[in-house]
Amino acid sequence: MFILFDHIFLITLHNLLLKKIKIVSRASHLARVQAYKVGAKIHNMYPTMDIEYCSKKSEGDINPNQSITSGEVTGLFTHNISNAISDGEYDIGVHSWKDVPLKPSKNSTIFGTIERGDMRDMLFIKKKSINDLKKETLSIFTSSPRRKYISEIILRDLLPFQKAKLSFHDIRGNIETRLKKLNESNFDGLIIAKTAIDRLLSSQYTKDDQDSSKKIKTYIDDLKWMILPLSCFPTAPGQGAIGIEANNSNDKVIKIINQINNKKVFQMVQDEKSKLNIYGGGCHQKIGVSNWIVNDLELESIQGITDEGLSLNSYKIISKKKEYSINYNRSNSFPSNENEKKLFSREHIDSSRVIKELRGSVVYISRKNVLRGAPHIDESNIIWTSGLKAWKAAAKKGYWVNGTSDSFGENMDFDIDALAGKISKKVKLTHLENESTEMDIVPTYKLIFSDKKLSIEERTHFYWMSSFAFDCITQKYPEIKNKIHGCGPGKTYDHILKNISNPDKVSKYLSIEDWESNFDS
Repeated sequence: MFILFDHIFLITLHNLLLKKIKIVSRASHLARVQAYKVGAKIHNMYPTMDIEYCSKKSEGDINPNQSITSGEVTGLFTHNISNAISDGEYDIGVHSWKDVPLKPSKNSTIFGTIERGDMRDMLFIKKKSINDLKKETLSIFTSSPRRKYISEIILRDLLPFQKAKLSFHDIRGNIETRLKKLNESNFDGLIIAKTAIDRLLSSQYTKDDQDSSKKIKTYIDDLKWMILPLSCFPTAPGQGAIGIEANNSNDKVIKIINQINNKKVFQMVQDEKSKLNIYGGGCHQKIGVSNWIVNDLELESIQGITDEGLSLNSYKIISKKKEYSINYNRSNSFPSNENEKKLFSREHIDSSRVIKELRGSVVYISRKNVLRGAPHIDESNIIWTSGLKAWKAAAKKGYWVNGTSDSFGENMDFDIDALAGKISKKVKLTHLENESTEMDIVPTYKLIFSDKKLSIEERTHFYWMSSFAFDCITQKYPEIKNKIHGCGPGKTYDHILKNISNPDKVSKYLSIEDWESNFDS
């Protein structure tokens, strides 16, 4: 009784006298960088606050052979720190939030977070493995059941090794250790959280940070990288987010955390963790859940399989502006059938010599037909695609694709500066009539508009695959500008918005299939 009273008294006294904060994290380089990020936020709010950075080993660090996927252990990398926060030994615990159970400890809670890093997973593959396109087995390091399961479903279609069998091997250790193990092994690749690489390559807080960053850069110089899209490869709930933990009785520290808390990120991570918790939660689950915002759309992607064998596969918009209300009817839509989708014929333009000479650029694949003839793209370039269809088509032709805009347009931030440095030149392979404010155009085909008569004056709903299609049709039938329009969430949406009088009459969709799902059959 007296011990409990003394414990509460000490925390209360500490609250009143707080001029110094003790922040604790794991001892790894990444954990320290994340602690420094939180400390910097606090310093911005409280410039005179003295911050002491401490480290503590987790159970997972102490016993590297303990299984993280059995489902019997939770908080393997966070529990020791949570207990220390609960006991009042430190003020703030800083975690990779994906590692934290819904309830960290009896007397502590995650009260806040800061801006989220890149949520996506990424794949590193040895360059010498890529040169062997006849490889029968691709051996990949990852301990995550989620990554293994989703990779089996998704990864083969994204790789130029489409007939290769995937073989997975467990790996433990910090990021630097994992990259070192890959480079020194006979295995081909490693799946890892991109935000970890970004933070380590960008951190310049101490000389140790700089030295570690140089080592990591040396390791990845011998590797090719690929950023896996959230639409089909969702991650662990909370991936990329930093969890900031405090004792439930430490009111002053809780107030400080509330002042630096990014409420939107906090809520999205809570939503992700709550969704996974429906299926049991924990590192052993073969389920990815990601919520994020792009172009004012809140999105949710779920992929995996439950312990009971229920397959999960969902990618959808969960929050967007209210759509203009007119009854959806398939017969009143355009295009209403496959034939109406064929507005153009395509005339090939041979730009293979121009493409072959490109060096050190981002080469943007706007659609699958731009690679007709399989033009040579030098390996000094980064290949980026407009969406998954273009990616899969490029991979099938033997190209190594680094990432995709996932149908959100070429203006989307690729977020690759930490990996590739500032790339000043971006080149878009597209049709002759295309325009871009972000990229140089290399035309690989010409669009020829079909002049056939279209009976569309009475249609009420239209979906546009491109700005060019919208312009061609509305020039011929200007009255349809007042109808209801749908399109993808990228550049086409911005173009239509500028060319109609009522902005409420245009809505974003993930694809034409997403738009078609609104209609009665």
